[in-house]
Amino acid sequence: MKAHLKLFVLLATFFCQMEQPNLLAKPAILPLTSLLEQQPEIQKQTLHAATRLHFTPFPIASSEDSTYATPRIPETFILKIPNGSVYSAQGIVFTKNTLIEELIWPWSPLKWSLDELSSIPLSKRINGTIAVLAQEGYRNYYHWLLEILPKIALLEESAADYDWLYLPQMDLPFQRETLNLLGIDTSKIIETTPDTHIEVSMLIAPSFASRSCYTPNWIAQYLRERLMANIQKDPESPKKLFISRSLASQRRIINECEIEHYLGAKGFTTVHLETLSVQEQHSFFHNATMIVALHGAGLANILFSEPGTKVVEIFQALEDDTYCYLSQTLDLDYHAIATTEFSPNGRTLDTVVDWEQLKIQLETLVND
Repeated sequence: MKAHLKLFVLLATFFCQMEQPNLLAKPAILPLTSLLEQQPEIQKQTLHAATRLHFTPFPIASSEDSTYATPRIPETFILKIPNGSVYSAQGIVFTKNTLIEELIWPWSPLKWSLDELSSIPLSKRINGTIAVLAQEGYRNYYHWLLEILPKIALLEESAADYDWLYLPQMDLPFQRETLNLLGIDTSKIIETTPDTHIEVSMLIAPSFASRSCYTPNWIAQYLRERLMANIQKDPESPKKLFISRSLASQRRIINECEIEHYLGAKGFTTVHLETLSVQEQHSFFHNATMIVALHGAGLANILFSEPGTKVVEIFQALEDDTYCYLSQTLDLDYHAIATTEFSPNGRTLDTVVDWEQLKIQLETLVND
């Protein structure tokens, strides 16, 4: 059944037929401490205390301010909000026309403007309990794997009981595959659209499990244990991988063929992650002893690599320390190579790299 039809049938079954008024043009944003004072009926269950991680700084950072070697991870918690509402595939949580500051994604435009909430559809009411997993960034494999799925760990740890899980429409294979690996009951999933707006008898809102792009060890261990249950060591699996971006829609290295040809002669196997299932990706990374990759979300799969695996990340114009610090959490042997100047619009730039300079840097790492 198509996702929107599934949602329609579910809502038609459970809606009370009274529609709720539109939200105000400019809803308030409150920090959680203030909200709990104003709405004492909201229950908060704290799960993990705030902590600070300590890393060796990103070796090719453009400045001291461009990287965070000691990120603070906020506390994790579960909120139970009577008559709360949730809007859109991004899982925006409201209570009495108020947004909760700690539940706004760090990269969200809502941090700077609430204009997109000035006119939203009327809410429909469901009698029951919904747990919200949806958040912005859900179409990106990294954010899905290391930010959304760990919210399931928070639900499990809190022993929260729910009737449905509120998730975005899942049209990317990795979304369903990972939920299946975690044993999620798909009959409890409400797949939502940008216009979905539901008020529910009881809304369960897990906090973010980590600070975006910085992963505590407990999350890494939870995901490794749960998602690697069927992965075995395979002596036939290639030990040296080159992760290509030639099939990506952006941030490609135009002369990537030079890298591939050189690494192929050194015994590397080129892998296009877009062509593999989630478990196949996990298995490749788990069995490899050396991985050379262009920066991208597919490198989130180092989560499944064994300690000591050598990871060489090749950067273009986008500066990002995520996998440097994830590698340290996982005890991997990480190395970074810069090929071009970092740029504010580097996220989308295709580039030609200086192959002779890159070859010199790769030579040392590949032959080490």
